[in-house]
Amino acid sequence: MSLMFFAKKFGVGVSYGTSFPLVLVILDYWLKECGVSNSAIGFFTIFHLLFTLKFLWAPMIDTLDIPYLSQRLGRQKSWVLVSQGLLMCGVICMAHLDPQSDLGTLMFFASLIAFADGCQNVALYPYQICSVADSDLGYVAGVISFGHRIGSIFTKFVTLHMAYFFDWTVAYESAAFLIFLCMIFILLTPEPQVQPCNISRNLSTFRVIKKISQQLLEKKNGISILLILIVYKMASFMIQKMSRPFCLEMGFTKLEIANVVQLFGSISLIIGGFIGGFFVKNIGPAKTMLYLGVLHMISLYLYLLIWLHGHDTDILCVVVFFESMAEGATAAAFLAFLYELCSGSSQYALFWAIHELGGIAATSVSGLLADTLGWFNYFLIVPIFFVPGLWILQQKFSKNPEIAS
Repeated sequence: MSLMFFAKKFGVGVSYGTSFPLVLVILDYWLKECGVSNSAIGFFTIFHLLFTLKFLWAPMIDTLDIPYLSQRLGRQKSWVLVSQGLLMCGVICMAHLDPQSDLGTLMFFASLIAFADGCQNVALYPYQICSVADSDLGYVAGVISFGHRIGSIFTKFVTLHMAYFFDWTVAYESAAFLIFLCMIFILLTPEPQVQPCNISRNLSTFRVIKKISQQLLEKKNGISILLILIVYKMASFMIQKMSRPFCLEMGFTKLEIANVVQLFGSISLIIGGFIGGFFVKNIGPAKTMLYLGVLHMISLYLYLLIWLHGHDTDILCVVVFFESMAEGATAAAFLAFLYELCSGSSQYALFWAIHELGGIAATSVSGLLADTLGWFNYFLIVPIFFVPGLWILQQKFSKNPEIAS
């Protein structure tokens, strides 16, 4: 495989990562700065359902043509471009809204972005595996994952800098331009050659869900697996969601957040991913999730140092470094756990959706808990939500190398 081949796969990964932070990360900072309550910021996570539930309309994207465009460009490329066009339009419209007076309209376009991002995610899948031998899938997955990280980091870094030096309008217009560059990349990339789909077979989404759900419940540890998918990273989701408005309340500027939380934190996350991969290889995913999960839970308590010291960039760096490394390590272990659990892509998509639904449910109430408990009690109590998942791992999986037995 040539360097150009890997460059194209890297570009696909960047396209994945560019739009994702605009609703789940950057919007939180914007809303908080405009005086929106923590409760509302947490609740707005529910709009991400339109991304998570993408597997419901994925068969339509796989089987139906877009009039005119599909004949000229190909089915996959036309769906990607239409999705990216919707993304760009949604981001531009958001750029010219004021959360204080146009909050409802802003949430509508945030929902549009989440939906379009889900469609793009589905349509880009053939670009990942096109012309890739089974023996090379690991390398390609690594390149695409790295591209996703870079796209996400770059988007967060650029938009927060633009918001600091200019305003949020310029920040979101800059993000729209990044999406436009991704559209140019897709236009220049050959249409992937995929096998024709049978519409009647692929549109039976709910029958597939029912079958996979039955397979899960028939497993010896089926209920435990389901609970792990939902609760294992619940505390992490909730802390990360509220850490953004918390940092602004503690007096950190958007520039400091961009440099420390987003850039330095993302690098620490990648390092943690390698650490998690090392432990998975040596002791297996379940034990890694258990042991490093305990460290991750402890790292979440470090946010209390920020509460105690206030605006201190050195303390922020320490907290972000350890929490992000722990997050990256447990995320890698959780992904390996999921790979070992699943017997096919349909199972993987559904189980990942269950995991994300648990995260959305948790983060949607995180702001309400923060407003009710106060920051000190919030960061004191929420890490305890790690305990149920750790207990299940200890009881059901850490002594059994066969996760899905």
